[in-house]
Amino acid sequence: MRRFLTVLFAVCAALALGVAPASAHNVLTGSDPEDGARFSAMPGHATLSFDQSVRADFAQVALTSPGGVVAKLTVRVADNDVIATLPASAAPGDYVIGYQILSNDGHPVTGKIGFTVTGAASAAPVAPQSPAAQASPAGTVAVSSVPPANNGGWVWGLLVAALLLSGLGIRVVARQGRPAKGEGA
Repeated sequence: MRRFLTVLFAVCAALALGVAPASAHNVLTGSDPEDGARFSAMPGHATLSFDQSVRADFAQVALTSPGGVVAKLTVRVADNDVIATLPASAAPGDYVIGYQILSNDGHPVTGKIGFTVTGAASAAPVAPQSPAAQASPAGTVAVSSVPPANNGGWVWGLLVAALLLSGLGIRVVARQGRPAKGEGA
């Protein structure tokens, strides 16, 4: 029994030492416009502030207009802030800013902010700025949506594998403590 507990402790210690601390995903800490804000005219830009620095090469922001047209926006990154240029004129209605960034730990972080423009309609529609845009039958342009974030299923697989390996080690140790068949007692 003593040997069994020693090996069990060694296996658990090895598994615990092999686990790295979890890297937290970036978290949106604030935005301008704030979620649910109301404006008489379209603001000139949107700023999304995160708790950690953002990788500029993977930051994406899109604007969905009241008619459902999605436009990829031009963005720049300044440390923890992603700044997107909004169209100069826009029709009144509800708008949604969708974003996707890449966390420092390599996982995509997505979210959305909604706001309302209450002013008079303008003649210029929101125009997409993406080469991936596809023309729709109504003559508007829609941009493909951002892919969904990884759900972390690999972590569960790793956990199951570690548990199975631990169980196998325990079984081997338990068998070594028993006398073999045919040996006298």
